[in-house]
Amino acid sequence: MNQQDPYRLHYHLMPLQGSLADPNGMCQINDTYHIYYIYNPLACTTKERTACVWGHYSTKDFIHFKVEPIAIKPDQPWDKDGVYSGSSLYEDHQLSVYYTGNVRYQGDYDYIHDGRQQNVMMTTSKDGIHFSSKQLLLTNDDFPASMTKHVRDPQVFKEDCYYMVLGARHLENKGLVLIYKSQDKIHWNYWKQLTTSYPCGYMWECPDLITLNQQRILLTCPQGIPQTEVYQNQHQCGYFEVIGDWNGECDLGDFKLLDYGFDFYAARTFLTQKGERILFAWMGMSEASYSQNITYRDGWMQAMAMPRLLTYRHHHIYQSPIEQMKDLRLSHQVFLPFERIYKESLCFELLISNINCDEMTIQFRKDCYLRYKDQMLILDMGTCGDGRDKRQLKVKHLDKLHIYSDTSSLEIFINDGYYTMTSRIFSLNNQLIIESIDAHIDYYELGQYQIY
Repeated sequence: MNQQDPYRLHYHLMPLQGSLADPNGMCQINDTYHIYYIYNPLACTTKERTACVWGHYSTKDFIHFKVEPIAIKPDQPWDKDGVYSGSSLYEDHQLSVYYTGNVRYQGDYDYIHDGRQQNVMMTTSKDGIHFSSKQLLLTNDDFPASMTKHVRDPQVFKEDCYYMVLGARHLENKGLVLIYKSQDKIHWNYWKQLTTSYPCGYMWECPDLITLNQQRILLTCPQGIPQTEVYQNQHQCGYFEVIGDWNGECDLGDFKLLDYGFDFYAARTFLTQKGERILFAWMGMSEASYSQNITYRDGWMQAMAMPRLLTYRHHHIYQSPIEQMKDLRLSHQVFLPFERIYKESLCFELLISNINCDEMTIQFRKDCYLRYKDQMLILDMGTCGDGRDKRQLKVKHLDKLHIYSDTSSLEIFINDGYYTMTSRIFSLNNQLIIESIDAHIDYYELGQYQIY
Protein backbone atom coordinates (compact mmCIF):
# COMPACT_ATOMS: atom_id res chain seq x y z
CA MET A 1 0.00 0.00 0.00
CA ASN A 2 1.20 3.50 -0.85
CA GLN A 3 1.17 5.44 2.43
CA GLN A 4 1.74 8.61 0.40
CA ASP A 5 -1.56 8.15 -1.43
CA PRO A 6 -3.07 11.67 -1.33
CA TYR A 7 -6.55 10.21 -0.87
CA ARG A 8 -5.61 8.67 2.50
CA LEU A 9 -8.01 10.33 4.93
CA HIS A 10 -6.74 12.55 7.72
CA TYR A 11 -9.46 12.09 10.33
CA HIS A 12 -11.31 8.91 9.39
CA LEU A 13 -10.49 5.30 10.16
CA MET A 14 -9.30 3.28 7.14
CA PRO A 15 -7.69 -0.10 6.58
CA LEU A 16 -3.92 -0.17 6.34
CA GLN A 17 -4.42 -2.35 3.26
CA GLY A 18 -7.34 -4.20 1.70
CA SER A 19 -10.93 -3.19 2.38
CA LEU A 20 -12.98 -2.10 5.37
CA ALA A 21 -16.74 -2.59 5.78
CA ASP A 22 -19.26 -2.80 8.65
CA PRO A 23 -18.23 -1.45 12.07
CA ASN A 24 -19.01 -4.01 14.78
CA GLY A 25 -18.82 -4.64 18.49
CA MET A 26 -17.90 -1.12 19.57
CA CYS A 27 -17.58 -0.84 23.34
CA GLN A 28 -15.88 0.94 26.20
CA ILE A 29 -13.69 -1.01 28.61
CA ASN A 30 -12.47 1.18 31.45
CA ASP A 31 -10.98 4.27 29.77
CA THR A 32 -10.52 2.70 26.35
CA TYR A 33 -12.92 2.51 23.41
CA HIS A 34 -12.69 -0.49 21.08
CA ILE A 35 -13.82 -0.26 17.46
CA TYR A 36 -14.02 -3.48 15.48
CA TYR A 37 -14.85 -3.71 11.79
CA ILE A 38 -15.18 -6.14 8.92
CA TYR A 39 -11.79 -6.29 7.27
CA ASN A 40 -10.51 -8.10 4.19
CA PRO A 41 -6.72 -7.67 3.95
CA LEU A 42 -6.59 -9.39 0.52
CA ALA A 43 -9.41 -7.50 -1.17
CA CYS A 44 -7.13 -5.41 -3.37
CA THR A 45 -4.70 -8.17 -4.31
CA THR A 46 -7.01 -10.80 -5.80
CA LYS A 47 -10.37 -11.09 -7.53
CA GLU A 48 -11.03 -14.40 -5.81
CA ARG A 49 -13.47 -14.55 -2.89
CA THR A 50 -11.46 -14.41 0.34
CA ALA A 51 -12.60 -14.63 3.96
CA CYS A 52 -12.98 -11.48 6.04
CA VAL A 53 -11.87 -10.99 9.65
CA TRP A 54 -12.58 -8.47 12.41
CA GLY A 55 -10.06 -5.64 12.36
CA HIS A 56 -9.58 -3.56 15.50
CA TYR A 57 -8.74 0.01 16.52
CA SER A 58 -8.62 1.27 20.09
CA THR A 59 -8.62 4.84 21.41
CA LYS A 60 -8.93 6.80 24.62
CA ASP A 61 -9.86 10.14 23.08
CA PHE A 62 -11.05 9.57 19.47
CA ILE A 63 -7.99 11.47 18.24
CA HIS A 64 -5.16 9.02 18.97
CA PHE A 65 -5.80 5.49 17.69
CA LYS A 66 -3.89 2.26 18.05
CA VAL A 67 -3.98 -0.46 15.41
CA GLU A 68 -4.63 -3.59 17.41
CA PRO A 69 -4.03 -7.16 16.23
CA ILE A 70 -6.81 -8.81 14.22
CA ALA A 71 -9.49 -9.61 16.77
CA ILE A 72 -11.36 -12.57 15.25
CA LYS A 73 -10.23 -14.84 12.41
CA PRO A 74 -12.11 -17.55 10.46
CA ASP A 75 -10.48 -20.58 12.05
CA GLN A 76 -13.42 -22.90 12.79
CA PRO A 77 -15.66 -25.10 10.59
CA TRP A 78 -18.59 -22.77 11.44
CA ASP A 79 -16.91 -19.54 10.27
CA LYS A 80 -14.37 -20.79 7.73
CA ASP A 81 -15.57 -18.50 4.91
CA GLY A 82 -15.72 -15.29 6.86
CA VAL A 83 -16.24 -13.59 10.19
CA TYR A 84 -19.30 -11.49 9.47
CA SER A 85 -21.04 -8.71 11.42
CA GLY A 86 -22.15 -8.77 15.03
CA SER A 87 -21.99 -6.94 18.34
CA SER A 88 -20.57 -7.06 21.85
CA LEU A 89 -21.80 -6.81 25.43
CA TYR A 90 -19.50 -5.78 28.28
CA GLU A 91 -20.49 -6.63 31.84
CA ASP A 92 -18.84 -8.03 34.95
CA HIS A 93 -15.37 -7.33 33.53
CA GLN A 94 -15.98 -9.55 30.51
CA LEU A 95 -16.65 -8.72 26.88
CA SER A 96 -18.95 -11.16 25.09
CA VAL A 97 -18.74 -10.88 21.31
CA TYR A 98 -21.41 -12.30 19.00
CA TYR A 99 -20.93 -12.55 15.24
CA THR A 100 -22.04 -14.43 12.15
CA GLY A 101 -19.83 -17.28 11.01
CA ASN A 102 -20.23 -17.68 7.28
CA VAL A 103 -19.88 -21.01 5.46
CA ARG A 104 -20.28 -21.08 1.70
CA TYR A 105 -20.55 -24.38 -0.20
CA GLN A 106 -18.95 -24.94 -3.58
CA GLY A 107 -21.43 -25.78 -6.31
CA ASP A 108 -24.46 -24.58 -8.20
CA TYR A 109 -26.42 -22.80 -5.46
CA ASP A 110 -28.42 -19.60 -5.26
CA TYR A 111 -26.91 -18.96 -1.78
CA ILE A 112 -30.31 -17.70 -0.61
CA HIS A 113 -32.31 -20.89 -0.12
CA ASP A 114 -29.36 -23.25 -0.03
CA GLY A 115 -25.61 -23.39 -0.40
CA ARG A 116 -24.58 -21.64 2.79
CA GLN A 117 -24.62 -21.57 6.58
CA GLN A 118 -24.90 -18.45 8.70
CA ASN A 119 -24.04 -19.42 12.26
CA VAL A 120 -24.24 -17.34 15.42
CA MET A 121 -20.87 -17.55 17.15
CA MET A 122 -19.61 -16.27 20.49
CA THR A 123 -16.21 -15.52 21.97
CA THR A 124 -15.17 -13.62 25.11
CA SER A 125 -12.37 -11.34 26.24
CA LYS A 126 -11.22 -9.61 29.42
CA ASP A 127 -9.41 -6.78 27.66
CA GLY A 128 -10.99 -6.57 24.19
CA ILE A 129 -7.75 -7.72 22.59
CA HIS A 130 -7.19 -11.36 23.57
CA PHE A 131 -10.15 -13.66 22.90
CA SER A 132 -11.17 -17.08 24.21
CA SER A 133 -12.07 -20.16 22.20
CA LYS A 134 -15.29 -19.87 20.22
CA GLN A 135 -18.73 -21.31 20.88
CA LEU A 136 -21.36 -22.19 18.28
CA LEU A 137 -24.71 -20.88 19.59
CA LEU A 138 -27.22 -21.03 16.74
CA THR A 139 -27.33 -22.48 13.22
CA ASN A 140 -29.86 -22.11 10.42
CA ASP A 141 -31.71 -25.10 11.90
CA ASP A 142 -32.47 -22.99 14.98
CA PHE A 143 -34.20 -20.27 12.99
CA PRO A 144 -37.89 -20.43 11.98
CA ALA A 145 -38.54 -22.70 8.99
CA SER A 146 -40.00 -19.72 7.12
CA MET A 147 -36.56 -18.06 6.88
CA THR A 148 -34.07 -18.32 4.03
CA LYS A 149 -30.40 -19.03 4.75
CA HIS A 150 -29.92 -15.28 5.19
CA VAL A 151 -30.12 -14.74 8.95
CA ARG A 152 -27.17 -12.79 10.36
CA ASP A 153 -25.59 -9.83 12.19
CA PRO A 154 -26.56 -10.57 15.84
CA GLN A 155 -27.00 -7.67 18.23
CA VAL A 156 -27.19 -8.56 21.94
CA PHE A 157 -28.35 -6.31 24.78
CA LYS A 158 -29.59 -6.76 28.35
CA GLU A 159 -32.80 -5.61 30.04
CA ASP A 160 -34.91 -7.99 32.15
CA CYS A 161 -33.03 -10.76 30.34
CA TYR A 162 -30.64 -10.97 27.40
CA TYR A 163 -32.03 -10.24 23.94
CA MET A 164 -30.54 -11.11 20.57
CA VAL A 165 -31.73 -9.37 17.39
CA LEU A 166 -30.94 -10.92 14.00
CA GLY A 167 -31.49 -9.52 10.53
CA ALA A 168 -33.39 -11.94 8.30
CA ARG A 169 -34.90 -12.66 4.91
CA HIS A 170 -38.25 -14.49 4.79
CA LEU A 171 -38.94 -17.14 2.16
CA GLU A 172 -41.46 -14.69 0.72
CA ASN A 173 -38.65 -12.14 0.21
CA LYS A 174 -39.71 -9.92 3.10
CA GLY A 175 -37.20 -8.28 5.42
CA LEU A 176 -37.55 -8.57 9.19
CA VAL A 177 -35.70 -9.10 12.44
CA LEU A 178 -35.85 -12.18 14.66
CA ILE A 179 -35.60 -11.75 18.43
CA TYR A 180 -34.30 -14.39 20.81
CA LYS A 181 -34.12 -14.47 24.62
CA SER A 182 -31.57 -15.92 27.02
CA GLN A 183 -30.88 -16.02 30.77
CA ASP A 184 -27.18 -16.82 30.47
CA LYS A 185 -26.01 -15.29 27.13
CA ILE A 186 -25.35 -18.78 25.75
CA HIS A 187 -28.64 -20.69 25.47
CA TRP A 188 -31.12 -18.83 23.27
CA ASN A 189 -34.85 -19.34 22.63
CA TYR A 190 -36.85 -17.82 19.80
CA TRP A 191 -39.25 -15.15 21.07
CA LYS A 192 -40.77 -13.15 18.20
CA GLN A 193 -40.12 -11.15 15.07
CA LEU A 194 -40.58 -7.54 14.05
CA THR A 195 -41.47 -6.47 10.54
CA THR A 196 -43.64 -3.96 8.72
CA SER A 197 -47.19 -4.18 7.45
CA TYR A 198 -45.95 -2.59 4.21
CA PRO A 199 -43.22 -3.72 1.77
CA CYS A 200 -39.79 -2.62 2.99
CA GLY A 201 -37.10 -4.64 1.25
CA TYR A 202 -36.29 -8.35 1.11
CA MET A 203 -33.49 -8.48 3.73
CA TRP A 204 -32.69 -6.38 6.81
CA GLU A 205 -28.99 -6.24 7.61
CA CYS A 206 -27.11 -4.91 10.65
CA PRO A 207 -30.01 -4.53 13.13
CA ASP A 208 -29.40 -2.32 16.17
CA LEU A 209 -32.28 -2.10 18.63
CA ILE A 210 -31.70 0.85 20.95
CA THR A 211 -33.54 3.20 23.30
CA LEU A 212 -33.24 6.97 22.94
CA ASN A 213 -35.12 9.32 25.26
CA GLN A 214 -37.32 6.38 26.38
CA GLN A 215 -38.26 5.52 22.79
CA ARG A 216 -37.33 2.09 21.47
CA ILE A 217 -35.87 2.38 17.95
CA LEU A 218 -34.70 -0.23 15.45
CA LEU A 219 -31.81 0.80 13.21
CA THR A 220 -31.30 -1.50 10.23
CA CYS A 221 -30.34 -1.65 6.55
CA PRO A 222 -33.16 -2.89 4.31
CA GLN A 223 -31.94 -4.32 1.03
CA GLY A 224 -34.22 -4.25 -1.99
CA ILE A 225 -36.32 -1.11 -1.47
CA PRO A 226 -37.03 0.21 -4.98
CA GLN A 227 -35.03 3.33 -5.73
CA THR A 228 -37.04 6.57 -5.72
CA GLU A 229 -36.45 10.29 -5.24
CA VAL A 230 -36.15 9.53 -1.50
CA TYR A 231 -34.50 6.09 -1.57
CA GLN A 232 -31.71 6.94 -3.98
CA ASN A 233 -29.05 4.35 -3.08
CA GLN A 234 -28.71 0.72 -4.03
CA HIS A 235 -29.64 -0.22 -0.44
CA GLN A 236 -30.86 1.91 2.45
CA CYS A 237 -29.77 2.61 6.02
CA GLY A 238 -32.31 3.96 8.47
CA TYR A 239 -34.60 3.33 11.40
CA PHE A 240 -38.09 2.56 12.67
CA GLU A 241 -39.80 3.62 15.87
CA VAL A 242 -41.07 0.58 17.77
CA ILE A 243 -44.72 1.22 18.63
CA GLY A 244 -46.81 -0.65 21.21
CA ASP A 245 -46.11 -3.05 24.05
CA TRP A 246 -42.60 -4.49 23.84
CA ASN A 247 -43.65 -7.54 25.84
CA GLY A 248 -46.88 -7.95 23.91
CA GLU A 249 -48.07 -6.68 20.56
CA CYS A 250 -45.82 -4.09 18.95
CA ASP A 251 -45.37 -2.71 15.47
CA LEU A 252 -42.87 -0.66 13.50
CA GLY A 253 -43.56 2.88 12.36
CA ASP A 254 -42.50 4.54 9.13
CA PHE A 255 -38.98 3.89 7.85
CA LYS A 256 -36.72 6.96 7.98
CA LEU A 257 -33.29 7.29 6.40
CA LEU A 258 -30.27 8.09 8.53
CA ASP A 259 -28.32 9.63 5.66
CA TYR A 260 -29.04 11.03 2.19
CA GLY A 261 -25.58 10.86 0.66
CA PHE A 262 -23.91 8.21 -1.49
CA ASP A 263 -21.84 6.42 1.14
CA PHE A 264 -23.47 5.47 4.43
CA TYR A 265 -24.36 1.93 5.44
CA ALA A 266 -24.19 -0.60 8.30
CA ALA A 267 -24.76 1.94 11.08
CA ARG A 268 -24.16 0.43 14.53
CA THR A 269 -24.11 2.09 17.95
CA PHE A 270 -22.83 1.67 21.49
CA LEU A 271 -23.33 3.34 24.89
CA THR A 272 -20.45 5.11 26.60
CA GLN A 273 -20.04 5.01 30.36
CA LYS A 274 -21.57 8.51 30.37
CA GLY A 275 -24.69 7.12 28.72
CA GLU A 276 -24.05 8.72 25.33
CA ARG A 277 -25.22 6.79 22.28
CA ILE A 278 -22.43 6.90 19.67
CA LEU A 279 -22.94 5.77 16.08
CA PHE A 280 -20.34 4.42 13.67
CA ALA A 281 -21.10 3.58 10.04
CA TRP A 282 -19.35 2.26 6.98
CA MET A 283 -18.65 5.15 4.62
CA GLY A 284 -19.53 2.95 1.66
CA MET A 285 -22.53 1.36 -0.01
CA SER A 286 -23.23 -2.31 -0.51
CA GLU A 287 -23.37 -3.42 -4.16
CA ALA A 288 -23.13 0.11 -5.53
CA SER A 289 -21.70 0.38 -9.04
CA TYR A 290 -19.12 2.90 -7.80
CA SER A 291 -18.10 1.10 -4.58
CA GLN A 292 -14.61 0.07 -5.78
CA ASN A 293 -12.96 3.45 -5.33
CA ILE A 294 -9.91 4.59 -7.24
CA THR A 295 -7.79 4.00 -4.11
CA TYR A 296 -8.02 0.29 -5.02
CA ARG A 297 -4.97 0.81 -7.22
CA ASP A 298 -2.99 1.84 -4.14
CA GLY A 299 -3.96 -1.29 -2.24
CA TRP A 300 -6.79 -0.08 -0.02
CA MET A 301 -10.40 1.09 -0.16
CA GLN A 302 -13.33 2.14 2.03
CA ALA A 303 -13.42 3.93 5.39
CA MET A 304 -15.64 4.68 8.36
CA ALA A 305 -17.79 7.76 8.73
CA MET A 306 -17.03 10.11 11.62
CA PRO A 307 -18.40 8.93 14.96
CA ARG A 308 -21.67 10.69 15.76
CA LEU A 309 -23.65 11.43 18.89
CA LEU A 310 -27.32 10.45 18.61
CA THR A 311 -30.19 12.29 20.25
CA TYR A 312 -33.91 11.86 19.77
CA ARG A 313 -36.76 14.34 19.90
CA HIS A 314 -40.08 14.87 18.16
CA HIS A 315 -40.00 11.35 16.67
CA HIS A 316 -36.70 11.94 14.93
CA ILE A 317 -33.03 10.97 15.40
CA TYR A 318 -30.54 13.84 15.30
CA GLN A 319 -26.87 13.19 14.53
CA SER A 320 -24.05 15.49 15.55
CA PRO A 321 -20.24 15.25 15.50
CA ILE A 322 -18.88 14.01 18.81
CA GLU A 323 -17.39 16.69 21.04
CA GLN A 324 -13.85 15.34 20.57
CA MET A 325 -13.83 16.49 16.95
CA LYS A 326 -13.20 20.03 18.21
CA ASP A 327 -9.75 18.89 19.29
CA LEU A 328 -8.76 18.65 15.61
CA ARG A 329 -9.24 22.37 15.06
CA LEU A 330 -6.01 24.18 14.14
CA SER A 331 -7.22 27.67 13.24
CA HIS A 332 -10.45 29.66 13.16
CA GLN A 333 -11.67 32.35 10.79
CA VAL A 334 -15.02 34.13 10.91
CA PHE A 335 -16.83 35.45 7.83
CA LEU A 336 -19.68 37.89 8.08
CA PRO A 337 -22.83 37.84 5.92
CA PHE A 338 -22.33 38.52 2.20
CA GLU A 339 -18.56 38.01 2.28
CA ARG A 340 -17.19 36.03 -0.63
CA ILE A 341 -15.09 33.11 0.55
CA TYR A 342 -12.21 31.52 -1.30
CA LYS A 343 -10.03 28.99 0.54
CA GLU A 344 -7.51 26.40 -0.59
CA SER A 345 -7.80 23.35 1.62
CA LEU A 346 -8.98 19.74 1.58
CA CYS A 347 -9.34 19.25 5.36
CA PHE A 348 -11.61 21.72 7.08
CA GLU A 349 -14.76 22.24 9.11
CA LEU A 350 -17.33 24.73 7.88
CA LEU A 351 -20.15 25.93 10.11
CA ILE A 352 -22.78 28.04 8.33
CA SER A 353 -25.43 29.36 10.72
CA ASN A 354 -28.20 31.95 10.81
CA ILE A 355 -28.91 31.25 7.14
CA ASN A 356 -31.31 33.86 5.81
CA CYS A 357 -31.54 33.16 2.11
CA ASP A 358 -33.63 30.99 -0.19
CA GLU A 359 -30.75 30.16 -2.54
CA MET A 360 -27.07 29.38 -2.00
CA THR A 361 -24.18 27.59 -3.67
CA ILE A 362 -21.00 26.10 -2.22
CA GLN A 363 -18.28 24.82 -4.53
CA PHE A 364 -15.91 22.07 -3.38
CA ARG A 365 -12.83 20.90 -5.30
CA LYS A 366 -13.05 21.15 -9.06
CA ASP A 367 -16.77 21.00 -9.78
CA CYS A 368 -18.62 19.53 -6.80
CA TYR A 369 -21.51 21.78 -5.80
CA LEU A 370 -23.88 21.88 -2.85
CA ARG A 371 -26.87 23.94 -3.95
CA TYR A 372 -30.03 25.04 -2.20
CA LYS A 373 -32.91 26.33 -4.31
CA ASP A 374 -36.69 25.89 -4.29
CA GLN A 375 -36.44 24.04 -0.96
CA MET A 376 -34.18 21.37 -2.50
CA LEU A 377 -30.67 20.69 -1.25
CA ILE A 378 -28.67 19.06 -4.05
CA LEU A 379 -25.19 17.55 -3.87
CA ASP A 380 -23.80 17.45 -7.41
CA MET A 381 -20.48 15.61 -7.49
CA GLY A 382 -19.53 16.71 -11.01
CA THR A 383 -16.31 14.93 -12.05
CA CYS A 384 -15.22 14.45 -8.41
CA GLY A 385 -17.46 11.49 -7.61
CA ASP A 386 -15.67 8.56 -9.25
CA GLY A 387 -19.04 7.34 -10.56
CA ARG A 388 -21.26 9.22 -8.12
CA ASP A 389 -23.56 11.81 -9.65
CA LYS A 390 -26.28 13.64 -7.65
CA ARG A 391 -28.18 13.26 -4.41
CA GLN A 392 -31.01 15.54 -3.36
CA LEU A 393 -33.10 16.22 -0.29
CA LYS A 394 -36.24 18.26 0.40
CA VAL A 395 -35.47 20.84 3.11
CA LYS A 396 -38.27 23.33 3.69
CA HIS A 397 -36.22 25.67 5.84
CA LEU A 398 -32.42 25.62 5.70
CA ASP A 399 -31.15 27.15 8.93
CA LYS A 400 -27.72 25.60 9.45
CA LEU A 401 -25.04 23.58 7.65
CA HIS A 402 -22.14 21.89 9.41
CA ILE A 403 -19.71 20.47 6.85
CA TYR A 404 -16.59 18.35 7.32
CA SER A 405 -14.25 17.97 4.36
CA ASP A 406 -11.43 15.42 4.42
CA THR A 407 -9.02 14.43 1.65
CA SER A 408 -11.59 12.07 0.08
CA SER A 409 -14.84 12.57 1.98
CA LEU A 410 -17.62 15.06 2.65
CA GLU A 411 -19.99 14.84 5.63
CA ILE A 412 -22.80 17.38 5.77
CA PHE A 413 -24.95 17.90 8.86
CA ILE A 414 -28.13 19.81 8.05
CA ASN A 415 -30.23 21.77 10.57
CA ASP A 416 -28.38 20.51 13.66
CA GLY A 417 -28.18 16.98 12.27
CA TYR A 418 -31.86 16.50 11.46
CA TYR A 419 -30.53 15.29 8.10
CA THR A 420 -27.04 14.24 7.00
CA MET A 421 -25.35 13.60 3.65
CA THR A 422 -22.18 11.48 3.58
CA SER A 423 -20.11 10.83 0.47
CA ARG A 424 -16.62 10.00 -0.70
CA ILE A 425 -15.08 12.54 -3.07
CA PHE A 426 -12.04 12.09 -5.31
CA SER A 427 -10.42 15.30 -6.48
CA LEU A 428 -7.21 16.92 -5.29
CA ASN A 429 -8.32 20.36 -6.41
CA ASN A 430 -8.42 22.08 -3.02
CA GLN A 431 -10.58 25.12 -3.66
CA LEU A 432 -13.60 26.06 -1.57
CA ILE A 433 -15.73 28.87 -2.98
CA ILE A 434 -18.82 30.42 -1.42
CA GLU A 435 -20.39 33.36 -3.16
CA SER A 436 -21.90 36.00 -0.92
CA ILE A 437 -24.75 34.63 1.18
CA ASP A 438 -26.69 36.02 4.11
CA ALA A 439 -25.27 33.82 6.86
CA HIS A 440 -22.63 33.66 9.59
CA ILE A 441 -19.71 31.39 8.66
CA ASP A 442 -17.05 29.82 10.88
CA TYR A 443 -14.16 28.16 9.10
CA TYR A 444 -11.67 25.84 10.82
CA GLU A 445 -8.59 24.17 9.41
CA LEU A 446 -8.43 20.63 10.77
CA GLY A 447 -5.55 18.41 11.79
CA GLN A 448 -5.49 14.65 11.60
CA TYR A 449 -5.81 11.51 13.65
CA GLN A 450 -2.65 10.13 15.20
CA ILE A 451 -2.60 6.42 14.35
CA TYR A 452 0.14 4.17 15.59
